[in-house]
Amino acid sequence: MNVVFMGTPEFAVPSLSSLVTSTHKIVTVITQPDRPRGRGKISCPSPVKEVAQKLGLEIIQPININDEAVVRQLQHLSPDCIVVVAFGQFLSSPIINLPKFKCINIHASLLPKFRGAAPINLAIIRGETITGVTAVVMSVKMDAGDIVAQKTTPISLEETAGDLEKRLASMGAALLTETLDCIETGNATYTKQDEKEVSFAPKLKKEDGLIPWMQETQKIHNLIRGLTPSPGAYTYYTKNGSKEKKRIIILKTHIHTGTKTKTAFNPGTVVETAPCGIHVATLDGSICITRLQLEGKRTMDVQEYMHGHKITTQDIFTS
Repeated sequence: MNVVFMGTPEFAVPSLSSLVTSTHKIVTVITQPDRPRGRGKISCPSPVKEVAQKLGLEIIQPININDEAVVRQLQHLSPDCIVVVAFGQFLSSPIINLPKFKCINIHASLLPKFRGAAPINLAIIRGETITGVTAVVMSVKMDAGDIVAQKTTPISLEETAGDLEKRLASMGAALLTETLDCIETGNATYTKQDEKEVSFAPKLKKEDGLIPWMQETQKIHNLIRGLTPSPGAYTYYTKNGSKEKKRIIILKTHIHTGTKTKTAFNPGTVVETAPCGIHVATLDGSICITRLQLEGKRTMDVQEYMHGHKITTQDIFTS
């Protein structure tokens, strides 16, 4: 089939690479315009554009995918299918209904769970133990179309959103080519989503990362995992007896067997510092911080951090 590929971030790259080696032909790649990145705010191409350029594929970067001129360009290409993997713009009805086999989206959840922009993050934050990827026919209503295929995978207890994203990206790439092959041969099945099972995963904001130390240990651990590496879970550190606050990003935590008992310390208080990390009181026990980043500095293990920053019992982490 002749396929138009729409995608932007690193998550979409394995799907593009898989499609290139399949029996289907990519007639063009559509990705978001170059954006400023880093401290220098230098304009940079998306990960999908970088790969597409190396592969010599035609690239379109519309500011608005639904612009009439872009729609006419797509009509001229006359694709059999449009594949969408984390593209980043909503598609209008004229585009969704343009290809013979509609638009197929690879979504990083087991739909109808976690419709929206942050399904990987929310699955971990909510304590899910199983997730997966879904190939879904796109509709005007977000992530609400018929399911063509799904693959499932367990979520490990220490896995971060970044770790899980890499695995789901590879799974999504395999699912994509299998789905397109089934569609082409007429062997695809289409299953309507159960609206009673719908949940949502809206785009996360920076302030969503503030750690609520008054919650249970497992919920805090899940929040930190689900927000790593982006947008990041953070807290404010105050030296006991001082009013000065330092913003610290918490990158990794661990729950020890012995930390599941409620302590005499108020939540957010440093219980002890040990070779394994900084133990901080929670609502029902304590959690061990093992990796962190002082704002504006590089990431480091707690042992390295404590060589230059003295943290003692009864220092405070606040929300």
